[in-house]
Amino acid sequence: MRPKRFPDWEKELKHFPLNPKGVPPKLMNSVEERIAMEATPKRSRGKVWVAAAALLLASAVLFTQREPIMGLFKQKVETPQFDVKTERSIKVQWADGMSFMSRYGNAFIIQYPNMDVDAVSSPPYDPQKERAVQFEEFIEKEKPDVVYVPMEVYKKLADKGLLLPLDPFIQKEKYDLGVFQESVVETIREAGGGKLYGMAPNFSTQALYYNKSLFDKYGVPYPTDQMSWEDVLALAQRFPANGQGEDRVYGLIPYSASPYGTTESIGRTKGIGLTDADASKMTANTDAWRSIFQFVADGVKKGWLYESKPLTGSISGADFYKRNPFLTGNAAMMVSTNSTANDLIQAKQRYNLADFAWDIVTEPVDPAKPNVSSTFRIDEIYAIPANSENARDGWELIKSIHSEAMTRKVASSYTGNFGLYSRKFESRTPITYRLEAFTMLRPDGQPSSLAIMDRPLYTSLSTIVNEELKSAAAGTKNLDDAIGAIQQRGQTAIEQAKAEKKP
Repeated sequence: MRPKRFPDWEKELKHFPLNPKGVPPKLMNSVEERIAMEATPKRSRGKVWVAAAALLLASAVLFTQREPIMGLFKQKVETPQFDVKTERSIKVQWADGMSFMSRYGNAFIIQYPNMDVDAVSSPPYDPQKERAVQFEEFIEKEKPDVVYVPMEVYKKLADKGLLLPLDPFIQKEKYDLGVFQESVVETIREAGGGKLYGMAPNFSTQALYYNKSLFDKYGVPYPTDQMSWEDVLALAQRFPANGQGEDRVYGLIPYSASPYGTTESIGRTKGIGLTDADASKMTANTDAWRSIFQFVADGVKKGWLYESKPLTGSISGADFYKRNPFLTGNAAMMVSTNSTANDLIQAKQRYNLADFAWDIVTEPVDPAKPNVSSTFRIDEIYAIPANSENARDGWELIKSIHSEAMTRKVASSYTGNFGLYSRKFESRTPITYRLEAFTMLRPDGQPSSLAIMDRPLYTSLSTIVNEELKSAAAGTKNLDDAIGAIQQRGQTAIEQAKAEKKP
């Protein structure tokens, strides 16, 4: 008869969960059983006693030191059934607490009458303090059960272990993530280092709108999906830019309609920035940037590249739509989000504007990465703080926010104002344009410029680039001098920003 082989205790120990009340009974029974049995030929009985005693001692140490040791193990999340009877309250942080109630909170209370929602506003912005630190302090003080945080804050909170992973809830309930845009789920998971700490009901990307009537009029071939910036700019130059008044035509309206906005968009698509990764050094004096600056300065000089005019006072009615040359039929192409599709529809229905044929293709791409979007963005994410005492209620609220019923409610109430919806659903209003132009590319994973640099530095660099490229377009500076000034003035702005941050 072959002797009974005993398990490797170092490996077996990991199967026994930590118990704050002492050694788990199953572990105790197993140890006692082994002590009672004969040792294997390779181990003496004395060694068995020593191993068992050491095992129990180690277990006791683990249990008495449970809190510090827990940091070394996978974070445990309690996933009880949601209580629909006991009256209680959940605290939610949102940009504006009152607005949260009208959008989500009231519907949640109607669905679960035993629940109350205490909606509190986000911490006020402090330019002297990192935003993630502000949220850390807010969470520690206010102890919300659900937070609504920007992507860059989400990353830092998750990295510090300050958010609760949602995967245990999802796995226990077999919650179907397949009903959401895969790019949204994967982007949030990647930002959490492989774990899903939050969910986002909305995301945004850009696409290239084009006026088919203008393209037909001037005999220019339509743009297509996955064109390069060079090809898009070449098309834009084929439209006359010397007209006046109602006959004025622009070849292209960039998303951020300024020289800086255009250069940044092109650079981002190509994977280059005006600064290095930590915004400590300017990188504008390169051949790649010179080519971009040349395109933009030429577009400003010849007039085929549109630059938005400063807004003065309030604008409403037809004037709201008339401020956009694409809506009035005076621009051949425009890079924008899905909100422009709604503007085109509303402008035509209400004021007989945008009375022309139009369509949408994907945003310009890098030919080396034709399936990648450089504009995919998730602004805010719902998450549960790790110190929440009502994590199960928080998960139920997050599910409610991302439910199909809530998505339809928000979509019908806030048409075109909040980007694209993460949840896939059949719209009850027929979509008359190519929505897939916004979703067929995958995210590039690059941080935005505002995630790299503070807003004051971002503003300074945009001012510098605008001024210098306009000087080059006007002929008061040659392009190389303008680029040199961008490099030098930009570096000075970086150094000033560093000095202002020092205590």
